[in-house]
Amino acid sequence: MPLIFMANFKQIIMINYFTIRIRLLVAILAATLPLSVAKADGNDKVKSNSQGWYVGIKGGVPFGFSTFSSFGHDKTRLGWAAGIYGGYRFNPIFSAELSAKYGKMSLSAHDCCVEQNYWLGSNGVLYKAGVLGMDSWEYSNLKSHVTLGEYGASVNVNLLGLFANTANSRWEVAVSPHISAVTTKADMQTIADGADVMKGSTNWHFGYGADLQVGYQLNSFLKVGVYSGWTGLTGSRMDGMPKHLHKNNFVWESGIRLGFNLSKKKKNKVIEVAPTPQTEIQQKEESPKENTIQPEPVSKAEAKVTTQDTVEQTKVTFPNIYFSFNSIDIRKSEEVKLNEILNTLKTNPEVKVTVTGWCDTQGDVAVNKRVSKQRAEAVKAWLVKKGIEASRIQTVGKGSDDTQNAENARRVETTDNRNQ
Repeated sequence: MPLIFMANFKQIIMINYFTIRIRLLVAILAATLPLSVAKADGNDKVKSNSQGWYVGIKGGVPFGFSTFSSFGHDKTRLGWAAGIYGGYRFNPIFSAELSAKYGKMSLSAHDCCVEQNYWLGSNGVLYKAGVLGMDSWEYSNLKSHVTLGEYGASVNVNLLGLFANTANSRWEVAVSPHISAVTTKADMQTIADGADVMKGSTNWHFGYGADLQVGYQLNSFLKVGVYSGWTGLTGSRMDGMPKHLHKNNFVWESGIRLGFNLSKKKKNKVIEVAPTPQTEIQQKEESPKENTIQPEPVSKAEAKVTTQDTVEQTKVTFPNIYFSFNSIDIRKSEEVKLNEILNTLKTNPEVKVTVTGWCDTQGDVAVNKRVSKQRAEAVKAWLVKKGIEASRIQTVGKGSDDTQNAENARRVETTDNRNQ
């Protein structure tokens, strides 16, 4: 009776220990939600990724819970797992992905099974003592070395996408229910020297469970994150041991993810200098008419010179100013071009311009519209600070430009209002 009581007591302790770890994990991950919200509120200029294909790699530390456990009677054993994944993001809330991974872990007996002096016979049956004429091993001297393979499908639900003020954040807090086909192969080994005593066969399981993920979009291409979750297994025991007392048969894994966006932007094939040639053609057509009517007077000759000057002025062009991902700040490398614009405006005080801001297609349409306007205002503020009258500069925000790649789309264009 005392032994049974102690065994049950140990089992209760292990259950409570595991429950505490789960609650602690949930608390830690839940704590990241307000942090993510705060980050999003302070940096919502560019959305993390709204739509498109992505791939990635991941690696983690799995813990097995079956008749044996990674938290064994002698010590805690860390496993390892690595894999790949790929999927498609439909909108800021939902994405779907496929994954494959491979890993290994070692499990040993619980305290209660050791204290009850269980033995494993070479026929795979549990005994309460060694069996004469049959190879058998004490639970206390055994560990199960499990090779694990998993091929799964999951749906990711980004919780931050459910709220307007965080839908365009580079942070992501996602719940990911999943199903999978899982293979396990358990080899029984001695704890002392790791020698194989029984070789297991490969078993297939249906896996089901869920992960909790926290991710952050570093730039338009790269995303990092952490995850933690469990996968329950149907069918035979993953550790190759007979089922007794412990009904668990699942894997709990935590790790990191590194993702890569595959969305490609269309390149611009439209040349936006058509208005200038048209103006020149019209002026060249008009000039002969003026010369035909009054070919020689000096005043008309001066008018001709003025017309030629006007033609030359319509040829004034300004360089584009490019911006970094998720930024409205002017880069140092762009100040040379800004000075060129400044000098042109100072040389031509009669010229008024329109400054037009653009964004790439990453993110929400409304957010990109606002960011593009802010980029145009940043260029105007720089020019005004250098002495250009604010009344000469009009700003416009056009939002996303899907005709350019991401780097070229994040820009500000300056155009002479006489060319419009």
